[in-house]
Amino acid sequence: MSKQGWGFISSKEIEFTRIFFHWSSLRQNTLRFPEIRSGMIVEFTPIQVPGKGWRAIHVEITDKREKKDEPTTEMSTLSSGLPDAGTSNN
Repeated sequence: MSKQGWGFISSKEIEFTRIFFHWSSLRQNTLRFPEIRSGMIVEFTPIQVPGKGWRAIHVEITDKREKKDEPTTEMSTLSSGLPDAGTSNN
């Protein structure tokens, strides 16, 4: 997570892609951005933006614990915006 209000989501459904999200994409009934940590389980709606790649909208934290295991296929995990950090699908 960046202090500027953005981060990336890793998903088994969209492999080998870091899905960008901005704090404004968080649902109102979920955690606030400063409370989010890498590895938390989320649900979101992916959209593909031409020329920019994947973006996540309607992001909701479904499990506040940071996961060390692989996520299930229907959920995804938050990762940091830094290379080689956070949760990986590989």
